Amino acid sequence: MTERPKGHPGPSEDTRPGQRTVLVVDLDGEPLAPLRALEEILLCLGTWEDDDRRDPGTGTEPLRVPAPLAGRVALAAVQRLLTALAPTQSREPGFGRLLAPDGRYEHAPMTALTLPAADIDLLAATAAALGHPRLDADIAELVAAHAEQLAGGYRRADRTELVSLLARLAGLLDLAPTDDTRLLTARLRAIPPGADCVLSDAEEAAHARTADRMNHMWAHGSGIDRYLY
Repeated sequence: MTERPKGHPGPSEDTRPGQRTVLVVDLDGEPLAPLRALEEILLCLGTWEDDDRRDPGTGTEPLRVPAPLAGRVALAAVQRLLTALAPTQSREPGFGRLLAPDGRYEHAPMTALTLPAADIDLLAATAAALGHPRLDADIAELVAAHAEQLAGGYRRADRTELVSLLARLAGLLDLAPTDDTRLLTARLRAIPPGADCVLSDAEEAAHARTADRMNHMWAHGSGIDRYLY
């Protein structure tokens, strides 16, 4: 997290303690795929834990599930994030467009969301746990199997890539607040649901700088496209 400029309010000035306001760009569902894969992984781990409790094997050690994967803690956070993020992705064309000042082109839609800060932190911790070099071999195999299902949308589809996607998503949701993000958040919150938002020149510049930061976090600088009419 970068240091907040002095004299400016924090990102949660109108947010309850423990909540974080974030800007989420519509990437046509890309962030949801690794998050759904993670949900399936955590559901499997929860089932394995239940099986070990009901029928502990004789002569074998129960599966050691590290925190925060154990006890369905991470699972609950991931499911809350999926519920919040899903409506921001693959939105219907023409629904709540984000337009340049002259209206000549359209940016990828962006939504201001308020999320539990703990859920974002848990997502980052989960990615770190799944990427740990000493992760239990059975869990590592489970992660790799679900990562392969992402092969249709990503050049790589192994455990490393899935962990990277999850870590980058956590980083995107934990993007340090700036004057730009505060300006955009205030503007987006002032627009009725489903209505178009025509950016001012200052908001357009703020959007460009924010999109650039998001690009480097999520896509390593490949670009969040602007859609022309």
